[in-house]
Order: sequence, then C-alpha cells, then structure tokens
Amino acid sequence: MRRILGTVMVALLILSVNSVAFAVGQQGASSRPSTGAVVADILVLRPLGFAGTVLGSAAFVVSLPVTLPTHNVDKVEKTLVGEPYNYTFERPLGQM
Repeated sequence: MRRILGTVMVALLILSVNSVAFAVGQQGASSRPSTGAVVADILVLRPLGFAGTVLGSAAFVVSLPVTLPTHNVDKVEKTLVGEPYNYTFERPLGQM
C-alpha cells in the first residue's frame, strides 16, 4: 500500500511541476499571465506557499533559542516567514 501511495504522490508531483513549467513558459509570450499560469498558481503554488509559510513559522519559533543569542532573528524571520508569505499573499496572481 505504501508503494502505491508513494508512486501516486511522485506522479502527482511530476505532473504539477510540469504544469507549472508549462505555465511559466507560456507567460513570457505576453505581459498578461496565461490561464494555465493562473490555474497552476491557484491550485498548486498558493497552497504550497501557504504550507511553506506555516512550516516556516513553526521552524522560526523552534529556532528562536539559537537565533536570539546570536542576534540573527531578523534574517531568519525574513527567510523562514517573510519570503514564503510574500510569495503566497503579495505576489500578483499568475506571475511566478
């Protein structure tokens, strides 16, 4: 059962990466994002970005005991929380 589940997950990952690559390639043809780019963004990239923001926030909290004494809190916060947040919530729809 695990082998089947793993195979399905890998296949879905490959298909999603291919659809995103296709959407990005189509975007260069005009200044307006293509329908494929918008659909890939809504269905794949935004949910992954949200998950990255949540996981990055958790990792940031866990890293605080190390980053506080070394005065690297701002840099770690920007990397683990800020960048995924900007990618997910502030980036224009369909623009990779």
